[in-house]
Amino acid sequence: MDGEVKRSVRFAVVSWPLFVAALVVAPVFISNDYMLHVLVLIGLYAILAESLNIVVGFTGQFSLGHAGFWAVGAYVSAILMIRLGLSFWTASVMSMLAGYFTGVLLGLPAMRLKGDYLCIVTLGFGEIVRIFATNLEVTRGPMGIPGIPTPQIGGFSFDSELSMYYLCWACAVVTMYIAARMRHSRFGRALMSVRDDELAAVSLGVNMTYYKVQAFGIGGMFAALAGSLYASWTTFISPDVFQFSDSANIFCMMILGGLGTIAGPVLGAFLLAGLPEVLRQFAEFRLIVLGLLMIILMIYRPGGILGSYDTAGSTRQVRRRKIAREV
Repeated sequence: MDGEVKRSVRFAVVSWPLFVAALVVAPVFISNDYMLHVLVLIGLYAILAESLNIVVGFTGQFSLGHAGFWAVGAYVSAILMIRLGLSFWTASVMSMLAGYFTGVLLGLPAMRLKGDYLCIVTLGFGEIVRIFATNLEVTRGPMGIPGIPTPQIGGFSFDSELSMYYLCWACAVVTMYIAARMRHSRFGRALMSVRDDELAAVSLGVNMTYYKVQAFGIGGMFAALAGSLYASWTTFISPDVFQFSDSANIFCMMILGGLGTIAGPVLGAFLLAGLPEVLRQFAEFRLIVLGLLMIILMIYRPGGILGSYDTAGSTRQVRRRKIAREV
C-alpha cells in the first residue's frame, strides 16, 4: 500500500463518520420545512451526480442523457405503485432493475462511440424517454401521474420533509459508499484503465465492452433510485420535469465538484442545487454569479474543487501507466 492510498484511507476513516454525523444533526439547526425541502433536493441530485460519476468519472464515457434514467426510475416506480399496488420498496427495486437494463441497452450500441458522437447518442436517449413519457397512455402523457404513494414502514409513513430528508440522504450515503468501494476494487481499477487508455487496458486483458456496458448499467440503476425517491417525495410526476437542462445540471455538478472523486459530485450538488436558493434574494444576478464561479473554478481548478490537477494536467500519462499496471 503506497503513501497515496494510506492517506486516502486515513481521510476516509475520519471524514465519513463526520459527514454522516453532520447529516444526522443538521435538521436540529433548521427551523423551517423550506430548507429541509432544499436539502432533500440536494440529496436527490447527489445520488444523480454520483451515479453519473460512475459513467463519466470512472469510465470516461461522456453522457448528457442522465435525466432519462431518472425519468425511467420515476415512471416505473409510480406505475407499479399505482397500477399494481406494490409498496415503495418493491417498486424502487424494480425501478432500479429497469434503470440497469436500460443502461445496458444504451451502452451496447454506444460502446463504439466516443466524444461528441457519444454525447449526441446519450442526449437523444434522454429526449426519447421524455417523448415516450409524453405520448404513452400508461404515463398519462402531459397530464402526468398524480397521487403517487409515499414510502411506508409498518405504520410509519415518510410523508414529511424531515422523514424524506433522512431517507434520501441515507440512500445518498449508501450510493457514495458503494461508489467508493467500487473505485478501490479490481472492477473500479478496470473502469479507470478503460478511461485512461483503452489500448493499454485491452492489451492487459480488460474486457472493454463489458466494463463500458456495466458502467452505463450501474449508473442508470442509481439514477433510477433517485427517480423513485423523487416520485414518492413529490407524489406527482410529468414529462416536463425531466428535461435536457437537468442532465446538463447533473453533469456540471459532477465536473464542478471533482470528476472521478467520491465527495466531489456531492459537493457539486450542494453548490449548484443549494447556492441558487441562498442567492434567491439576488434573483437578477444569481445566474451571473454562478456562471462566474464556474468559469473561475474551471480556470484555476480544471479537475474540479476536490479533483487533482493530474486529472487534466501533465502527469496524465504517468497515471495511465500506474492504473494499467494495477488492473
